[in-house]
Amino acid sequence: MTKENQFMPDYAIPPGETLAEELAAKSMSQAELAVLIGTSKKIINEIITGKTPITAEMALKLEQVFQLPAHFWVNLEQQYQETLLQMQVNQAVNNTKPFFNEVISSARYLVNTSGSKTDVVLSLAVWNKLLTLLEELDDRTVVQ
Repeated sequence: MTKENQFMPDYAIPPGETLAEELAAKSMSQAELAVLIGTSKKIINEIITGKTPITAEMALKLEQVFQLPAHFWVNLEQQYQETLLQMQVNQAVNNTKPFFNEVISSARYLVNTSGSKTDVVLSLAVWNKLLTLLEELDDRTVVQ
């Protein structure tokens, strides 16, 4: 499957928002739901606010109350967690881009211990590997 045309939001919607909508549609309180499924109001509130994930067990309980399949709730949770992770990865990449852009634009050559020249590396994966190797060497040199 291609990700070319997929929407990648810069926000994550907790599955608890859907739970809150379902509660409102049934005119049911968090406390009433908690009693129905045998859990605490605190857990329901934490699910709604995105602090506690919807487990498979919870999804089965929600299925009984809202007639929405357990996999619906599990998929909402998975998509939420995946979006949160993608946002963290994007943030980490965005935080490191300026550093690598500066290093790559200012460096002409990297000199290894044997003294031979290596063209500037533009691949981030290769660059990371080189950085690791260079950190292990005490006599590394960057020539401009």
